[in-house]
Amino acid sequence: MIGTSDCIENKNEGSVSNTMQERRRKRGPIIDFLLLGLIVALTTIILVIILSKDEFKFQKISASKETETESVNSNISTESSAFPGIRIVTDVSNDKRTPFAIHYPQTDNEVFNDAVLQYITDSKENYLASMKKDKEAMGELNISLETFPYREHYYSFVLTKMLYVGGANHEVTTKTFFINNETGEQITIQTLLQNDENNLSTLAANVRKDLQKNLQIKDELLKEELLKATEPKWSNFTRFAIADDSLQFYFDEYEIASGSAGAPIVKLPLSLINPLLASEFQIAMENVKPITPPPTGDPNKKRIALTFDDGPHPKVTEQILNILDKYHAKATFFMLGSRVQYYPDIARDVLARGHEIGNHSWNHPVLTKLTQEQVMKEYNTTASEIEKAINHGATVFRPPYGATNDTIDAEIPVPVVLWTIDTLDWKHRNAQQLLPNVQNNLHNNAIVLMHDIHQSTADGLDAVLAYLQGQGYEFVTVSEILPYRQK
Repeated sequence: MIGTSDCIENKNEGSVSNTMQERRRKRGPIIDFLLLGLIVALTTIILVIILSKDEFKFQKISASKETETESVNSNISTESSAFPGIRIVTDVSNDKRTPFAIHYPQTDNEVFNDAVLQYITDSKENYLASMKKDKEAMGELNISLETFPYREHYYSFVLTKMLYVGGANHEVTTKTFFINNETGEQITIQTLLQNDENNLSTLAANVRKDLQKNLQIKDELLKEELLKATEPKWSNFTRFAIADDSLQFYFDEYEIASGSAGAPIVKLPLSLINPLLASEFQIAMENVKPITPPPTGDPNKKRIALTFDDGPHPKVTEQILNILDKYHAKATFFMLGSRVQYYPDIARDVLARGHEIGNHSWNHPVLTKLTQEQVMKEYNTTASEIEKAINHGATVFRPPYGATNDTIDAEIPVPVVLWTIDTLDWKHRNAQQLLPNVQNNLHNNAIVLMHDIHQSTADGLDAVLAYLQGQGYEFVTVSEILPYRQK
């Protein structure tokens, strides 16, 4: 029995073992398949992660290379300038699709340099970013620089940006900096106007008035935009410069007018807004109309002031100067700014020979037909040109045609001088008639009107001087004779 049981048990155990082996054989391929699938899935996930990281890395490298390429393609240079302590930085790229030419100032003050560079960097990066969005567009960025010195150490920098990133039109905007180059301080409009709200209101009214009277853009102005842009808010007047004896304000294209008006500029003569300015920016006292001192010489002595208008002339003025030298005579030359601009060397010669130089406007208009702003522009532009030529301001002013009024006289910061004898040389152009016209109207302390642009005047002048000298007249300048005429 025991033997039989053992046999049966052994037989059963063998049967179970066979069954388990059979089951293992059947489960083997399934497990292997599942394990293989799991391995494949894990491998795929790992590859996706790796490839994603590589792609991101590739994009970063590509972007970095693009930036490096843009940097490499631009040519940056720094050069000294005619202005002490001011250098000019030029950054140029000739890339066919994204060209740019950028010019900006650099000083010894790092705070100012950082402010300028921030503006330049932002402008350049925004331009390149815009061009990346449209791969087909052809762009252009140009930032030009104008530098205006004022007094000994103030500078105005005007950066005009012309941007084109595709489309129909360019965009023109302006950024300005006004600095004290000794300290590096950036001067704000608040500082310029003494932080006075009343001064701001007066300035704003003048700017608006100037724009509304500008015949070139009057019809292009956008009324609501103009009123908003010229409200007496400090933020409306941050773009300014002191240039050519005027305070200039800059408006962007389309900001206050249609595109055909361009980017308007308002120029307010410093003489017009002088009381609004902080003392260090006001016109120097020597430019204010002086008080004529009382005469100190013999009131009965014969004096005469010879004056010459409308020059300088490259030929006639020099001939007249030589004749005056012959008789040791002094005279006053009322010059046009438009002619001084072309003949500054002659203006210097007039001063060097001891004569007085007067302001006769820029291009000889009838001043009484102009607005007061236009009158002051005629005066100021000429005053600036004369001072640039001779390093000395004009000391008297003569309105063209003698056309003036009390309002004009009150605004001109030097004595306004007419004449008492008109030789009519401008009318007759006859050398023989010059002397008779002087003789027939001669009186003591006379101011004689002639013109140094007519050859006939030079031809007849010798006879006039010989006669007057023979009559005992002393030849003096207008400023020297004025005290005796006002007595």
